[in-house]
Amino acid sequence: MKISRFRSFASIVVAASTAPVLSADVLDEIGYLDLAARLGSDMPTGAGVEVVQTEALDPGYSPHQGNGQFSGIDFIERSGATEPSLHASKVGFAFYGGTDGVAPGIPTVNLFEVNDFIGAGHLRYGSSSLPEDPPGAARIFNHSWIASGGPAVDINVLRRADFAANTFKTLWVVGVNNGAGSDSPPLLAGMHHGISVGKADGDHAGADTGAGTEQQGRMKPEIVAPGDFTSFATPVVSGCAALLYETHDVTPGLAGNSIADLPQVIKAVLLAGASRNESWTNNPESKGGQRGSTSRPIDEVYGAGMVDIDRAHAIYTGLEQSGAADGNPSSATMSGPGWDFESMSNGEVLWHRFSLDAVAEEVGILVTWNRIVAANFASATHPNLDLELLRIVDGVPVPLVGADAAFFASGNVRSSSDVDNVELIHVRGLAAGDYAVRLSRIDGSSVSTRAAIAWWIPPAAEFGPGDLNHDGRVDGADFGELLARWGTSDPEADLDGSGSVAGGDIGVLLALWTG
Repeated sequence: MKISRFRSFASIVVAASTAPVLSADVLDEIGYLDLAARLGSDMPTGAGVEVVQTEALDPGYSPHQGNGQFSGIDFIERSGATEPSLHASKVGFAFYGGTDGVAPGIPTVNLFEVNDFIGAGHLRYGSSSLPEDPPGAARIFNHSWIASGGPAVDINVLRRADFAANTFKTLWVVGVNNGAGSDSPPLLAGMHHGISVGKADGDHAGADTGAGTEQQGRMKPEIVAPGDFTSFATPVVSGCAALLYETHDVTPGLAGNSIADLPQVIKAVLLAGASRNESWTNNPESKGGQRGSTSRPIDEVYGAGMVDIDRAHAIYTGLEQSGAADGNPSSATMSGPGWDFESMSNGEVLWHRFSLDAVAEEVGILVTWNRIVAANFASATHPNLDLELLRIVDGVPVPLVGADAAFFASGNVRSSSDVDNVELIHVRGLAAGDYAVRLSRIDGSSVSTRAAIAWWIPPAAEFGPGDLNHDGRVDGADFGELLARWGTSDPEADLDGSGSVAGGDIGVLLALWTG
């Protein structure tokens, strides 16, 4: 069955300029320059990461392959011989262009025309067959187009898309419609498993999923990026994903982990790493007994926030840090940015724990999970998970919901949507102390799901010798601490290593004095 209503975002584009899609300002906005400064010659480029680019005819579906920005890239036309498209070229510039792209090291781009991709080329809609294996070793699918074939068609195509993404472990990055206040056609922004992308300036559809989708009312988009149109914001996120996949391939602690490159993990890392300014909100209750609770996990316009590859890279290379399913852990399981991946059965609870030595300006914790689609595409199961941050008091987790500003300045400490497959805790001014993170599966289904949780948590501070009160200085307050520990064997105060806190430690303290 051919679906005739697919249309490219290019139909909305009024400018046909060949000017660079990305500028230094854009690269700065997405944390690219910060990552480059931090990593130097180890900066990833997307090398070794094969991708798919799907386009509607405009008039063809291929970038201008002879353009100098695409030198050295192997383009494979999977839907037959084609003419070039300016729209496809501009998507390519932002994605893998040698001058302007986020991931200029991508070696191979598999090209599809939309109707062929949905039909015989990959999803095999209109047949009883399962989706086709991904071409080559493709890991990222960029979809800068929107469409609808009617509710029944859309639901089946979305089930096939989610099934394919989960089965073949591919990450799908999809755009929403342009224009604030507009609706998005269900394809493909209505996916559960993909990352839906809007524009950094908010000029895009922000409506919840509706007819043609399941679990209607899910919030979209899930992340934003700079771009004149969502067509060109989408490949910015795809390019950031390519940098993470290369990072996986060259980092022993990731390459040796069989689940580290699963799309749920990459999605969680990108969303958790997104930057959220002071205007970002998921509208939690701001007072009373439900202060800090929300059932709308992300911002109505900006999703999880602006893609930030530097923060995402820090989370990803923080490596997997496993939680506990048998109750609140007795010691920290989270240390600075990191992530975890767990199977969640009905009624199961996963616990994590971390400590803060000082007030945290920002803490962000995000979980995402896949739905389970039947192999005949006749049905789908939609797990429901809730995420909550609690404070540890005398070893016992105590809810923070309803706590006042002495405990956290603003934001949410519980995220409990009934329909979204993303939950996000974003809290500012979190007081020093010990904390537990509780992830609960509550939907009642017997089918297990796999969830990825990622977090942006300040690492525990490392205090220098002599800073006994942990305020970043060595001064009179530390001298008082030394006297309070006098005669003990406290290793932190035993500055001269004599085995006891005594006169020799005073001399060492004075030598370390900062005032």
